[in-house]
Amino acid sequence: MRLATMTRTMLALNLLLLLLLGVEAAYYEEDPRATQCRQSIIDMKSVPGPGTAYAFPSECGIVLPFANLYNGREVLLGEFIASSCGECASACVAHRSGREFSIGTSDPSQQGSLDAIMAARNGESPCTDWVWCDPWEVSYPGDNCDGVTNETDPFTGKCVGRWRDGNLEPFAGYGMDLLLEGSTRGCQLKSGKTIPAGTCALKSIDSDKWKDHVWNASEDPKTAPLMSGLCDWTLA
Repeated sequence: MRLATMTRTMLALNLLLLLLLGVEAAYYEEDPRATQCRQSIIDMKSVPGPGTAYAFPSECGIVLPFANLYNGREVLLGEFIASSCGECASACVAHRSGREFSIGTSDPSQQGSLDAIMAARNGESPCTDWVWCDPWEVSYPGDNCDGVTNETDPFTGKCVGRWRDGNLEPFAGYGMDLLLEGSTRGCQLKSGKTIPAGTCALKSIDSDKWKDHVWNASEDPKTAPLMSGLCDWTLA
């Protein structure tokens, strides 16, 4: 009888612990910039090709927040200013899909730069990786914000939240609500180099090994908010 009582007590304590962990976990989400990055890839339009052929941004949608993708043997295909991870991923998909695939840039002044990258395609070094210098900065609803907006410009957007269950609301942070603010601050690397805000670098790394795509030295999210992406492939 005593053993049965102890067993029921332990089960009750375990259930209570699980419930408490569930409540606590509800307040712990990833950095809103990482959430915004992934969502922009989901929201991005498909990449048109010849006839009725399409490619999809999600094909290069393996996102590594706050990590730089680098390899000494990489081929830098080119750079242009993009407005989101989604635009950067789409450009990479268009490049790897062939000459008949293309996208338009959100900023018309950047179309020439992207077209030049696409025109140089030779089929030997398809885009496999991309790195975007994220201009978004994290803020709080009380920081000069009267409400939540759904602005999409990463350089000028104010009080930006997200759509969730049909409602526009702040991102959930570590026990507090968070918003995003656009900026023109670049990414200050540990090497001392500064990457202009919004820069999308398209790269080709000829390796199926994970370690050859991920640079071991992670950058500081506060000074170098780099969002990186890899295209689908079979890991070795």
